[in-house]
Amino acid sequence: MKAGGQRWTAVLFTDNEIAERFSDDALFASFCRFEQALLKGLAKAGLVTCDDATHLIEQIAGFQPDGPAIAEAGIRDGVPVPEYVRQLRAHVTSPAKAMLHHGATSQDLMDTATVEALVGVNGILAKRLETLLGLLAQLSARDGSNDLQAITRMQPAIPFHATGRIATWRQPLQSLFDRLPELGNQTRLLQFGGAVGDLQALGGNAGIVAETIAFELDLRWPGHSWHSARSPVLAHANWMSELTGTLGKIGHDVALMALRGDQDISISGGGSSSAMPHKQNPVTAERLVTLARFNATLVSGMHHAQVHELERSGAAWMLEWMTLPQMCETAGAGLTAASALIGSIKKMGKPA
Repeated sequence: MKAGGQRWTAVLFTDNEIAERFSDDALFASFCRFEQALLKGLAKAGLVTCDDATHLIEQIAGFQPDGPAIAEAGIRDGVPVPEYVRQLRAHVTSPAKAMLHHGATSQDLMDTATVEALVGVNGILAKRLETLLGLLAQLSARDGSNDLQAITRMQPAIPFHATGRIATWRQPLQSLFDRLPELGNQTRLLQFGGAVGDLQALGGNAGIVAETIAFELDLRWPGHSWHSARSPVLAHANWMSELTGTLGKIGHDVALMALRGDQDISISGGGSSSAMPHKQNPVTAERLVTLARFNATLVSGMHHAQVHELERSGAAWMLEWMTLPQMCETAGAGLTAASALIGSIKKMGKPA
């Protein structure tokens, strides 16, 4: 998320820990797990022998894909799976290698890899959100009884305590945190549909193969594919946009409080100005506003990517790949910045 070639913006808006969940290495590792789990399912259904499946699984474990070749082929194929499978078939030597990838399609691997990435992202965001909630609780315990001037419609309203404003920051975040288990349940779905979503290549064995893959990958099999029904990833995008919007409200409030002066808030570590040495700009607060607006823009792209024509859309799919990882990074960067901002508050309100 750097602006063109301007690398300095990366430190403002990116999140390396979350970006790693969407890296080539993570993607290919997910493909490997899927193909191994698929073979276990095929063996359980009696479509390959246990010995052949075991041999193939062992060979897959030692496979090192040629990432640059996959990227080059992706320009032609629009997806990395065909070249990955070609390379994998060339790597294995079992007589049963024709059964490699049997019953699956590119979308099964790609969507399942996305789900696995989101499961990892959820864990990261949950920890950071818990940390932020703890910092807000500490701030409320320290400064909550201090006096603040309430502001409604950008005009002075009535005095109240700082704990009231802190509560408007904390309560929506607590709600988002409480919803994470259900979000995980919505997101943690195996994608498995085969060529056109109906698993017809597996016939009556489809259920047992799907259940085995889901068990091996610690995912949930919904009983059908969701190739053109994007609810699992859309739910995650909506939650992240709501999260960054909530963090943006905190940032906006803190920036306005800093404008009002020490009677509202005193923060450390403000940014400097090239022309006005007396200034301490609330840069971290401003970043939260920017990140909120960016995710609010990106979530629209996810809703556009919901529209898959007929059984599968390459165009909508690509838009999803462009948008979802950026939303995840934006949410992660927002939580890190919000914790830094709350931690920088030296005083909020005036002692009663």
